[in-house]
Amino acid sequence: MENMTHLYFDSIDEMRDQTDSHGPNYLRDHTAERDYFSPLSVVTSIHTPQEYLFSNYMDTWSFCVHTPAKSEFFHETYMHKHNFFELMYVQRGDVRVMIEEAETAYTQGNLCLLNRNTMHRETDMSNADIVYIGIDPALLTQWPKSFPPPFQYKSILNQFFSDNLSERAAYKKDYLDFTLLGTDTIPQLTQELIHAFSVKRIGYQFDIYSSLLRLFAALESPDVYKATHVSLGHSRELMAVEQVKKLIEAQHGVIRRTELAEALNYSCEHISRIIKRHTGYTLKAYCQKVQLAEAARLLRNTEFPVSQIAASLGYENRTQFYKVFQREYHLTPLEYRRHASED
Repeated sequence: MENMTHLYFDSIDEMRDQTDSHGPNYLRDHTAERDYFSPLSVVTSIHTPQEYLFSNYMDTWSFCVHTPAKSEFFHETYMHKHNFFELMYVQRGDVRVMIEEAETAYTQGNLCLLNRNTMHRETDMSNADIVYIGIDPALLTQWPKSFPPPFQYKSILNQFFSDNLSERAAYKKDYLDFTLLGTDTIPQLTQELIHAFSVKRIGYQFDIYSSLLRLFAALESPDVYKATHVSLGHSRELMAVEQVKKLIEAQHGVIRRTELAEALNYSCEHISRIIKRHTGYTLKAYCQKVQLAEAARLLRNTEFPVSQIAASLGYENRTQFYKVFQREYHLTPLEYRRHASED
């Protein structure tokens, strides 16, 4: 591609010997913040049978690192943080990431958005292609007034960035977790950003802001992503709660307490206790709310019969499903679907 510098390395020592400050930054001080020296960068990490390609596309200087597939080059990863917000998106395969003290698995189409202070490292990325988008705070604080605001008012992204750009957030550790529900447009949008950086046609900065606006809109859409805020600044118990909630939501609420206990290595009683303490709901009630949220999504976005939706969410009794749905949304499922189609 145009404007790309291609670097070839066979060992970590070779990379450390390179002197350009804009190059790939494997740091001798493993706890130092990693910096890409750009308001925005798009990084692709792609495995092929022959080699591993790590490419970073930036406004000022872009590079691509080639290393043989047999090399241990990219296996040396350490807990680290950045001086920018990092969005990690799994384009193919599975990735396991240690975020502070908890390991989380991400599958194709899912992603997380890490705060600058949140320590993390990829513990297993050997069967995955990953896209990272680094967002410098200045990109958001100096957003062009000629463009629409980057985030919707009171959206989860607006709240996350507003909280973490303030001075009081200097030591805050948190992140956003996104689970794909609808059509995945992230590959197309990242390719648009890469193309803008690579070709640099006249006015390419406008292309970048336009793509970012659509990227943020996709992340904010409840029909495209289930977004969850995970705070790590309080206690290990809160981290456990987020793990339980994530598993429940991944199964659309159709999961038994014993399955949660086995998957997370907690006792059934501990799971029930912490869910009640941090959500205000019993475990059964919380699972039911998640089931009904999924039912509402399916009613809005599919033509599946109500009976099929009810059965898929574990309701063998259609009358019972109608009863709990109407109690939650004050409409029957059919009325809810009709109102949604009219909006």
